[in-house]
Parts: sequence; structure tokens; C-alpha cells
Amino acid sequence: MGEITIRLSTFENTAQMRDLAIKSYLDTFAESNTPENMEAFLKDSYSLEKMQEEFHERGAVLYLAYKDGLDNEPLSRGIVGFLRLRINEETADKLGNNSIELHRLYIHPDFKGMGIGNKLMEVALAYATQNKFDWIWLGVWEKNFNAQKVYAKWGFEKFSEHVFQMGDDAQTDWLMKKAL
Repeated sequence: MGEITIRLSTFENTAQMRDLAIKSYLDTFAESNTPENMEAFLKDSYSLEKMQEEFHERGAVLYLAYKDGLDNEPLSRGIVGFLRLRINEETADKLGNNSIELHRLYIHPDFKGMGIGNKLMEVALAYATQNKFDWIWLGVWEKNFNAQKVYAKWGFEKFSEHVFQMGDDAQTDWLMKKAL
């Protein structure tokens, strides 16, 4: 498989993260949503400007997964996955004021099933533990059964729900938490 290296992202990686996010998101959700809703969501949530703003968001941290030998690939420049953690007070009423959100964990479709997600999850949990958060939480679509199973194996459990707007389709996301 080649060696996978995880390291902090730099601002210069934003365009590559955006490309990977779009490819991963389409691979995972395009079959279950209309093209119009997918286009609206990607335009709003994954514009280069939005991703650049998110990079500078206070309390956010991004890690990239690189696979050796892919440095010259034009799409990813060796980036096969990424992780975004952020401080988000949405769940403060349920988890208190000392939690961190696992906002994104994306793997390039060509590299799923190779353990990259596990390596990124280990980094997320280590970061949250080292920074003395009480909880790590995430949102996952109620119909994304594979992801729910993966998160449950890592010890996450459902504790609430919220609306996730996919274009004009109001979908339900499960909120899942893990005590640290």
C-alpha cells in the first residue's frame, strides 16, 4: 500500500482539500440526492473561498493524510484524506462547553478501505485528548449506515439530531458523541 503520513495542513493545501472533499462527497452522496441539491450544496459549502475561510476559523485544525509515491498526482498531490476538527458550541446545552466537533473526515474514493480513516480517527482522538476536551462529537446523515457503524466501533453513540440542509432538502443528521 505504501506508507501513509499524517501531518497538519497548511493554507496552501486548501485547493487540494477542496478537490478531495468534492470527490469524496459526490462518491458517498450523489446516488441519494438530486443533482440540483448536490450542486447547490457543493457550491455553498465547498467553494474555494469557503474552504479558505474555514482554514482560518478560530479553534479549527486540519490534518492531511499523504500516501508515499503520489506527490506528482495533479488532483491530490499525494493527499488521500483529511480531517477537520473545530470548536462548535452547537451541542453546549447537551455536552457542556468543553467539546470539539469532528467536522470532516474524508477519504479519496480510490483509497477507501486501506485504513486511512482509522489513522485519521486516531489523530482526531489524540488531539482531543491532548487538548483536554471532555467530548468529541460529530454529525452523520441518518441514512449513512456505513459511517454510523464505523463511528459506533470507535465508541461514538447517538445523543441527538439536527437538520442538515442539502440544497432544498432538509435532511436529518444524527449527532454522535464520545467521552474522552
